[in-house]
Amino acid sequence: MGNLKYNLNFETLCAKYGLGHLKNEPEQVTGGLLHRIYRLQTDKALYAVKALNPQIMQRETAMYNYTLSEKVANMAYQNGINAIPAIVSNDLFMHEVEGQFYLLFPWVEGKALPPGEINLECCKRIGEILAKIHKIDFSTLLNHHPNENLEAVTASTIRWNEYALKAKQDGLGWSSLLFDNLNQINHWEQLVASSAEQLLNHMVISHRDLDQKNVLWDEDHIPIIIDWEAAGPIHPTQELIDVALYWSGFESGSLSKDAFCTLINAYRDHGGEIYANWSNVLNYGFHGKLEWLDYNIRRSLGLESTDDAERDLGTLEVIKSIRGLNDYADFIPNCIEWCNQVY
Repeated sequence: MGNLKYNLNFETLCAKYGLGHLKNEPEQVTGGLLHRIYRLQTDKALYAVKALNPQIMQRETAMYNYTLSEKVANMAYQNGINAIPAIVSNDLFMHEVEGQFYLLFPWVEGKALPPGEINLECCKRIGEILAKIHKIDFSTLLNHHPNENLEAVTASTIRWNEYALKAKQDGLGWSSLLFDNLNQINHWEQLVASSAEQLLNHMVISHRDLDQKNVLWDEDHIPIIIDWEAAGPIHPTQELIDVALYWSGFESGSLSKDAFCTLINAYRDHGGEIYANWSNVLNYGFHGKLEWLDYNIRRSLGLESTDDAERDLGTLEVIKSIRGLNDYADFIPNCIEWCNQVY
């Protein structure tokens, strides 16, 4: 996979898709960790433009995944979820100029809850929204058998030792941290494989990245769900745990049991159901975290990055991810205790 760079041309984008004339230079705004987001003002409208990472778009599954995610966002919106699907121009939701792909959205005035800030009312609303999403019938959007997910997980082989050796050769500081954690990583992979069979035959379609940065709160404190690009199949109880950890401050290191339990209770109060034992769910939770570590190692090593800035971001995320995995492993016994108290 060659390393492609962003090729941004907003004037041509506006002309090709009839967005109007630019009124000023588009401003890059804070966004996610994969793509670049810009505030684009024309004489017709104000847009949020997501310039998709060229490295991601090289993947064979990229276009299918984005097509699925947009169908999910639209169906969620049609079923009463305050979602923001991508704008369709010339009958296309994916906008392409000179090999660079974009998603366009109407600009929404709202603020995300700052990382680490705990708000019990927000937890209640998110628990309610997650339960509503899980009750939507997205089955018409799937064209594969659940066993394909199981086969993909159990067949996955990541060469962690080779990564650590290459990082050492390249003088990257995280190489020793990875070496020190190789036995633990192998153990976590075994936990994922052993729990996968118990979970992957009961999947729903959902957002899959419902953390604070992907929920904007407007002036009336109404939540707006954005960034549906990760949408796809997931076990509902696994996503419930992930979302409860996001909104209770786990990633900031200031975890609130009240917030965690409030979100799960709100989910159940609005019809959400628990479908698996907590140990299996939490063990499978290592899967996404290990995939994120793998991706950022590849970015840091320059195997999948667009420029030096993205390599630096990958390096920071590798260190953060390894520490986060250990924190998660340490927290599992307490988490099971909390879950048993709620359910």
